[in-house]
Amino acid sequence: MITKAIDFVLNEVHNPALSHPNLDISCKNKIRRSKTLVSKMKKIGDIYIYLSKFSTVPLKGERFVYDELKKHGLKSYEDLYMEFKYKFFNHLDEVTTLSDFTIGQKYNSWDIAIFSKTYDVQSGIYKIPGTPNLKAIFIKATLENGKYRNEWLVKDSLLKYYFYSLNGKFSTNYEVNKAIISSKEKNVPIYVFFKEGLVCTFSGIFECIKYTTEQDNTMWFTLRKVDIYKIDNPVDESEYQRDLTEKVVKSLADRSGRKQRLKIASKKPGIIKVITTNYKRNPDVVAEVLERANGICETCGNNAPFIKKKDGTPYLEVHHVIPLGVGGEDTVENAVALCPNCHREAHFGEKSVNALNQN
Repeated sequence: MITKAIDFVLNEVHNPALSHPNLDISCKNKIRRSKTLVSKMKKIGDIYIYLSKFSTVPLKGERFVYDELKKHGLKSYEDLYMEFKYKFFNHLDEVTTLSDFTIGQKYNSWDIAIFSKTYDVQSGIYKIPGTPNLKAIFIKATLENGKYRNEWLVKDSLLKYYFYSLNGKFSTNYEVNKAIISSKEKNVPIYVFFKEGLVCTFSGIFECIKYTTEQDNTMWFTLRKVDIYKIDNPVDESEYQRDLTEKVVKSLADRSGRKQRLKIASKKPGIIKVITTNYKRNPDVVAEVLERANGICETCGNNAPFIKKKDGTPYLEVHHVIPLGVGGEDTVENAVALCPNCHREAHFGEKSVNALNQN
């Protein structure tokens, strides 16, 4: 349905305008930018919220695009607003929410700009949804090749993040900086996305601990990552497993503390929403590799550990030598049939990890 909604807007407004031979070039550039924006939207309610900005005809002096479209008999957003509302009435409540952002998953600047309703992909800090009812702050942080030297003070725990500055001037009076400074007191979560190229990975929710002013008058925040067990947002499966592994390593190194914590630990586990994303694997590749192995683990050479009750075939697991997640191909040549022990070693064993890093 979202595809239908996007196509409706593009076909009614953008495409006719962009194909018109006499439309002003600067107007076409604005139309082209808004076409990109609408094309990136993922929920019908988000499109409706954007169109709501054009629910009335703009004042004179502020309606260059509107007047230019009218001059050539073309539809504008103002014409489309009510029509869109009636056509997609049953889907207007389908909007992006905070809970749609999953820790560990990847987004783009458009996702953040659309959700913040600023529609500005260039910003680094976004107030959600804005003054006075601030619900969250979104931050895009670049750790390498960025304007400022954002960095981990403590890996995956404490983040050094530079203030918003204007013409090289840092100030606590800028609205976004003020919002971050007061966020902990007002219980406003800070969503941190690490940006690499066009990809923004949602690292987690942080809180502002303090800010620091350097001798050269540059200013930066110390942001502390909130434990994933203490937040409501869903977590990607790989991020959850990474976090759990780190906590186990710390617990193993703290035997006395662990013993004390176990005395007062709840016997009933809490619940955390974990999102699993899988690749659409080719079943023919799996079948071909299993047939090739003929019940023998292709690493250790031992027989499969048991016969499956369902179909009477030997139990082996098909593993990609170069993982799909790092660009490996879903092919017979890139897959092996392994017993459960060898499969776990392929993922977690020291030799296998070192071999992968050398590839």
